[in-house]
Amino acid sequence: MIFGDFMNWEEERNSLSPVIQKALEYIKNTDLVQLDTGKYEIEGDDLFAVVQEMSTVDKSERRAECHSKYIDVQYLISGEEIIGFARESRENVPVENELETKDYALYEEIKGEMELALYPGMFAIFFPSDLHRPGCSRNGRTTIKKVVVKVNKKWLIPN
Repeated sequence: MIFGDFMNWEEERNSLSPVIQKALEYIKNTDLVQLDTGKYEIEGDDLFAVVQEMSTVDKSERRAECHSKYIDVQYLISGEEIIGFARESRENVPVENELETKDYALYEEIKGEMELALYPGMFAIFFPSDLHRPGCSRNGRTTIKKVVVKVNKKWLIPN
């Protein structure tokens, strides 16, 4: 998992892979506030954005998830969000496993879960070995708007 914002982007950008840079450049250079919810292609099914609006809930009401094909670059446009996260381990067993067909597995509980508070302008990058529980809140239901740029992990493997 990588956590950041664009405050020092010019100095830090070269420390990330080119495809992650491309995902973050899309976020940085797009007027996300004006976008409607939905899917936006960047590079076909290998790199695309999903704009979401949702009500946050208590962590107990949301399942954690992971993916096998895509990396999530999650950026908060408005509101406040808590994301639970942990590393994948043998102790964390999915209650629903659709990794082969739909690229997700869901978990009720995850051992070693930590919380990350996101505010507008912040991003978190979750790799396939990162379990994450987005859309949570400590203060009851609030409305958030966010974009998730999905990056096919095959782009990270050098040719």
